[in-house]
Amino acid sequence: MFGFELQKTKRHFTEALAERYPQREVEQLMRILLEDLFGIDLKRQLMEPNLRIDEFQYAQLKAAVERLLAGEPVQYVTGMARFGDLLIKVSPNVLIPRPETKELVQKISTTLPKEASIRIWDIGTGSGCIAIALAKLFENAEVYAFDVSEAALEVACENAGRNNAKVQFICDDVLYPKSEIFSQPVDLVVSNPPYVCDSERTAMEANVLDWEPETALFVPDDDPLRFYRQILALAKKQLNPDGQVWFEINERMGEEILSLCRETGFDCTEIMLDFNGRPRFCHTR
Repeated sequence: MFGFELQKTKRHFTEALAERYPQREVEQLMRILLEDLFGIDLKRQLMEPNLRIDEFQYAQLKAAVERLLAGEPVQYVTGMARFGDLLIKVSPNVLIPRPETKELVQKISTTLPKEASIRIWDIGTGSGCIAIALAKLFENAEVYAFDVSEAALEVACENAGRNNAKVQFICDDVLYPKSEIFSQPVDLVVSNPPYVCDSERTAMEANVLDWEPETALFVPDDDPLRFYRQILALAKKQLNPDGQVWFEINERMGEEILSLCRETGFDCTEIMLDFNGRPRFCHTR
């Protein structure tokens, strides 16, 4: 028979990856590579123990493993990330969607009826994962997603198309807003803005520092709440009476953000924990 036996090939590349990654992570990486590159999931591997891959697939897998060994995140290697039920294209122009961000969307989903006719702003949309997920959840919503990066918006637009979501993407810098949308009423404002302080770089993993876009991650130590301050100011002017604001936040800055919300005139604010028990979300109205 032609081609390469999948099980032998898998063992070979698993041994190679084990030189850099823990065994549990190696198994996860191989699962992602086989499923996202070739559509071969674990169920198929069990049902077809004699499954083979061709020379082109072998070469693809070899190149992917080499990129992983160089420290590149697997989502950039495959070009995609899973965000709940959504398949999101990613590139080094956008952050890789995190489980915490999916949890943010889940929390928002419990606060509004699915049939609500609302206007949503997603500020700093990146890959578009939040805006797209919300557009799928609230089918009657009018969703606007903003980002300062045109390259990121190209990725986000493609993701909206592939996930059949209606989102209007706008290139704008929230620190110096120009879009007329920011002068219109809004019901839900959500943002996962840059919130990692420059001084925290040394505590971060190399595969984040070396590959993901700095402008989407870092803020200066002398003004770490700059995005929250501006977004809250915009929301205070334009938010409808029953409107609400949701943020993903730096776990070290919950109290500071709580104070900022109160100073801006938001009286009902809650800092919420993520699934790891860390202060990760702010909900205010």
